[in-house]
Amino acid sequence: MTNNELFKNLLHLTGCGKDKDNLIYIFRLGGIVASNSKIKGWRTDIESNRASHMPNEVFQGFIDGLFTYRDMQLQQGTNVFNFPGNK
Repeated sequence: MTNNELFKNLLHLTGCGKDKDNLIYIFRLGGIVASNSKIKGWRTDIESNRASHMPNEVFQGFIDGLFTYRDMQLQQGTNVFNFPGNK
């Protein structure tokens, strides 16, 4: 699986892709400067000529930002990834 596929699946799983400004903020929390056009390329299947390969460090920054965002929200009493069994 490529970083692009993993990224696209995480966006779908978490629902983060629905709010573009928040998604850019999550990247920023992970130390990555991202634009809407970059994100669009990263979430596109790599076989497409419109895709941009998502480098490992960018994917890691997204994951780091996602954890930071989750922790910040939990501190405020909001469970942003409300899967069954999460308290």
